[in-house]
Amino acid sequence: KQEGLLYVGTDDGLIQVSENGGQAWRRIETFPGVPDLTYVSGLSASPHQTGTVYAAFNNHKNGDFRPYVLRSRDRGRSWESLAANLPERGFVHVIKEDPVREGLLYCGTEFGFFFSLDAGKSWVKSGSLPTIAVRDLALQERERDLVLATFGRGFYVLDDLTPLREATEANLAKPAH
Repeated sequence: KQEGLLYVGTDDGLIQVSENGGQAWRRIETFPGVPDLTYVSGLSASPHQTGTVYAAFNNHKNGDFRPYVLRSRDRGRSWESLAANLPERGFVHVIKEDPVREGLLYCGTEFGFFFSLDAGKSWVKSGSLPTIAVRDLALQERERDLVLATFGRGFYVLDDLTPLREATEANLAKPAH
């Protein structure tokens, strides 16, 4: 979205931000509600808003299986939780925002795939997948598909994201759309 704006997450719980192509870095060490040294499992810049970044943290190696999902709208200077109604025991591997519909979020957890139609205020679990660890997500823009990489070398393709992209309160209230 902006040339030179870089984000890096590390396994010792740090996020570093460069706004000049890596010449200088700003180190972020603490995040609201996230224990220190919690592994940054996923980091994704918004395809819509410059300065918005999503972060997933994973603390299961310390016996903590809670979902830690955060968003910053100011290049990491402040953070807000998006965990909302994600299951309390289901740490997060990855979070990404849809490249077409702003606020449509996808989240891969240890126990399945979730999506949010309202920018992380609430989450819906996909009922069409088994309860499996979703480790990575790839959005195929040309085909409008979402590819989910799971534990054990398996993957699923959600073919044509148009229904999710068009899912609004008004359209969901209609008998058909």
